[in-house]
Amino acid sequence: MERIRQSGQRVEKLDKTLIDHHIAELDFQISRQLDAVMHHQEFQQVESLWRGLKQLVDNTDYRQNVKTEILDVAKDDLRQDFEDAPELIQSGLYWHTYTAEYDTPGGEPIGSVISAYEFDASPQDVALLRNISRVSAAAHMPFIGAVGPAFFLKETMEEVAAIKDIGNYFDRAEYIRWKSFRETDDARYIGLVMPRVLGRLPYGPDTVPVRSFNYVEQVKGPGSRKISLDQRGVLLRIQYGEELC
Repeated sequence: MERIRQSGQRVEKLDKTLIDHHIAELDFQISRQLDAVMHHQEFQQVESLWRGLKQLVDNTDYRQNVKTEILDVAKDDLRQDFEDAPELIQSGLYWHTYTAEYDTPGGEPIGSVISAYEFDASPQDVALLRNISRVSAAAHMPFIGAVGPAFFLKETMEEVAAIKDIGNYFDRAEYIRWKSFRETDDARYIGLVMPRVLGRLPYGPDTVPVRSFNYVEQVKGPGSRKISLDQRGVLLRIQYGEELC
């Protein structure tokens, strides 16, 4: 009613068509505001994490002596933990996975670690992978992470797909540390997967209806990150769990 008054239109009587028009206009404006929130990079990261975790839990058969434990640690915090530890065996990840479980009577060795971390070939990330691989080797615990376009010095997956000879591509100077790491024995405990996968369909009457109002999520336009993309490692962990059962 307020919108009709603000429009300045003289209305002799309430018309359902006119009311529906203004309701649709409000739904459109709310949809665009909600898009701005849901398509923000930080929001998408949170949505991706929780959707990925839910998918993992929903697809794990816990009757088969399988457990899922969550360790809340950011990638930069894990890096800092390794840097602050005088020795690898004094790091937090080593304590959580090896000392407290694998090396403790009655402990429960961890079958695998699925991270939400995305790595590139920078010296910092390669150094972090080296430390993780040493802990994983000690605990006989595969570690799964992910790579994106930045690992290939690209901005989009389309550019990655356009690389002609991926083998020779890694002969670049930027990958010297990466290739050196791959040659270590402990590197076999590290798995890096790609690409990201669709986390959900866009909201809309024909896909995922919203009851409270007619939300039509707009995902077309520049950029390919407007829709939730789940972590790649989740699907691998689901398959891994099925193989264990």
